[in-house]
Amino acid sequence: MEKIKEFLARFFLGDFVLKIISFLLAVIVWAVVSISIYPSIDRTIVNVPVEIDLDGSYAQATSLEVTGLSDKTVTVSIQGQRGKIGELSAEDLVATVDISTVMVAKTYSLGMDVKTVSGDKSFTITSITPSTVDVTFDKIVSKEFPLEARTEGLKLETGYTAGDPVVVPETVTATGPQNIINSITRAVVNVNINSVLSSTHEFTSNEIILYNDNAVISNEDNVITFDRSSYQVQIPVFVRQTLPLDVNIINAPENLDLDYFRSLLKFSAEEIDIAAPNDKVKEMESLIIGNINMREVDVGSVFEFSTENFLPAEYENLSLTDTVTVTCSSEGLTRRPIALQARNIQYINKPANFEFSTTASGLSLVFVGDETQLAELSSADITAQIDLIDFDKQEGEHKMAVDIVISSYNRVWCIGNGSIATPKIIVNAQYVPEETAVEESR
Repeated sequence: MEKIKEFLARFFLGDFVLKIISFLLAVIVWAVVSISIYPSIDRTIVNVPVEIDLDGSYAQATSLEVTGLSDKTVTVSIQGQRGKIGELSAEDLVATVDISTVMVAKTYSLGMDVKTVSGDKSFTITSITPSTVDVTFDKIVSKEFPLEARTEGLKLETGYTAGDPVVVPETVTATGPQNIINSITRAVVNVNINSVLSSTHEFTSNEIILYNDNAVISNEDNVITFDRSSYQVQIPVFVRQTLPLDVNIINAPENLDLDYFRSLLKFSAEEIDIAAPNDKVKEMESLIIGNINMREVDVGSVFEFSTENFLPAEYENLSLTDTVTVTCSSEGLTRRPIALQARNIQYINKPANFEFSTTASGLSLVFVGDETQLAELSSADITAQIDLIDFDKQEGEHKMAVDIVISSYNRVWCIGNGSIATPKIIVNAQYVPEETAVEESR
């Protein structure tokens, strides 16, 4: 039984080997016959790369470069000897574009020739599909553009507002085809934000979007390049706060009822909506817009304050209020001139060995205040003082400021004389030797 099995195995194995050998012989015979009977064949090869060589061309001499190509590969049908073209593939061929007619910057429809990569052309071209390619030629130029920022997905915490984004660097230099570069009207850095902001933040972006008016300029083929690969975009985030407005009162009489005086002031805007760079603004009770000098406050006086002057540079005005006026109400107020005699002027902080006197007979002053109190006010209620703390101890005439003190009334103030808010008078200083002063005292 075992011998029978061994015989059958050898028989069938030998038969299989014979079949293989027969097949190979048949192929060889077919190849020999095909070459002998059919020496020329047709081949169609797809995805043959298109090549444009500018070396030595007029285009190169006039600084033209290829900026656009309609087809990067073509399909080629060729005819030739089986032994020459039978094994050719797309990697062995190149379709070269004829640029002999290229003279100026524009788009041309150009024909092609096909040859092997090695330069050999042992075949006949029967067709090239497409038969021509559109090639755009242009000069390559560079131009600098100011950068804007576009913030996509920007969200802020409640009570915060964003300022204008700041791009660093401020400009970008774009290099590419002259006709495209000249059409650019805007260059924008695009920033995608995926977080909720409550403070100033800086982002990095490598995405530049170019515009021709409102249309986006496509740069899919990267024909336009830039002088930088990344840009920093700072988004200022401010605290939004509404603050009441107030003023500082200066040069007020010591006993002036400030609450009364403030009740007379009428603001053109009671409050202002601002954006501040930090949370400190939340601790502010009011925003001081400037000073009101009591020596300049007359019945119906109007004071003007510009937001440019009272808002810090880092604050943003959200109320669109450029100017705030403060008016002193005339209701219940009046003004009255009162004359003071020079002999009643008091000299305080007098230096030793000096005597002071004035050649003027007195002062004519204007007082403003509550109608009732001003009607009762007399010169006896008014004290005129000259403080000599800064006197330079030089004899002769000196023009000195006179301080007015109204001790009995708290709703009256002095605005000086005429256009002079702080009244002044000529005082004569005379040096008195110590022995003379002692004798006179006796």
